[in-house]
Amino acid sequence: MNKYGSFKTYIFFIILLLSFGTPASSEAKKENALAEQVEGLWLYTALITSEGKDLPLKGIFLFKNDVFLQYAVFDNDPIQNQGSMAHAGPYSAGKEYVHLTAEQTLSTAPLENQVMNSRGITEHHVTVSRAGEGLTLIFSRGTGTVQKFQRVGDGLGEIHKLENGMLALVDGYFILVNGNGSGIDSGYGTYHKEQNSIRLDIKRWTNADPSNATNLYETKMRANFDGQSLVLEDGQSFRVTS
Repeated sequence: MNKYGSFKTYIFFIILLLSFGTPASSEAKKENALAEQVEGLWLYTALITSEGKDLPLKGIFLFKNDVFLQYAVFDNDPIQNQGSMAHAGPYSAGKEYVHLTAEQTLSTAPLENQVMNSRGITEHHVTVSRAGEGLTLIFSRGTGTVQKFQRVGDGLGEIHKLENGMLALVDGYFILVNGNGSGIDSGYGTYHKEQNSIRLDIKRWTNADPSNATNLYETKMRANFDGQSLVLEDGQSFRVTS
């Protein structure tokens, strides 16, 4: 083979290698883009069912360090009787969807026969749309519930794994997602911490056992958090596992 032929062969293999590398690089960029779009702390602005019904609610969603925490309660009167939902677990970004693995899937319905439900692990694939400080997630691969948010922070702070959930103290907000088949304690708001003493300024909070469920709102709660356990003023304790 002459030098010209060898040169053409060399160029051919370079182009072939580049063509194999491009899709992987493109997919990685898409995954990174989705991960960057969702990362941070978000407050709910809307929830729209797959049938197009707008359901008013208050709540919060955190994506940070490959884990997420979510809590929301419907915003009707009386607030004490509204249903709630809370989820926590790891997440990962693909090229089309963000994949959520909820290790806690908690819900309450105070006026129903079954007032609380703990479904354990559930999987969710959501599409992502970001416009400035606004975020839209559509569940069931873009065919289900539409959830909209406003960004309120980068999600900087502490995230702790609990025996039955997670606790986040980020951007001046707290999020507690905790529960199992015996009971649920979940909520969010802002907080003020001095050493181990912490004051929770509750926006919404749900407490439930198999016989009763209720919500607190716009109130305060004293607690103690030493990095090992969160102890509420009523004596309830939530142990940190990692």
